[in-house]
Amino acid sequence: MDTRLAQPKDLLVSVRPQYAAKILDGEKTVELRRRFPASTSVGATVFIYSSSPIRALVGRAKIEDVQKLSLSEIWKEHSDAACISKKDFYRYFSGVKFGFAIMLGAVKPMTRVTANDLESQFGIVPPQSYRYVAKNFLALIAHEQFQAAGRYKHSDRVRGPSARSSVAG
Repeated sequence: MDTRLAQPKDLLVSVRPQYAAKILDGEKTVELRRRFPASTSVGATVFIYSSSPIRALVGRAKIEDVQKLSLSEIWKEHSDAACISKKDFYRYFSGVKFGFAIMLGAVKPMTRVTANDLESQFGIVPPQSYRYVAKNFLALIAHEQFQAAGRYKHSDRVRGPSARSSVAG
């Protein structure tokens, strides 16, 4: 059996600022999506990108469960935890019969990483909805191996300085 197939893929999701703040505060524990890769997500880390006007990576969470449900089931079971009004819920899901409820746990705020830094340091343009990120993405950010643009040679930006590089400059 190939264990690589069983590994959940980490994701970067774009969330409106008012919802990103509620996720970080622990008030919002369910994220709603029109489309989502349910089969590969449980156990993955989801990186929370707060969209405009914040435009920054602000936190992370673990995906505890993903449920594909009818809209009426999502509303009945998850509306309170999703922190959304009925009007906004049905506007968001307009035109689809099913949606995804993503249960989030182990939420942790992060030092903000701006959209510009995501692109210049990691080659990542924040998605409209979600995108996969490399497994080492958290390690790069957690170990502060990304730096202000231009600090390291371009080829070293994602990995950080090599052992022979001088950090002092």
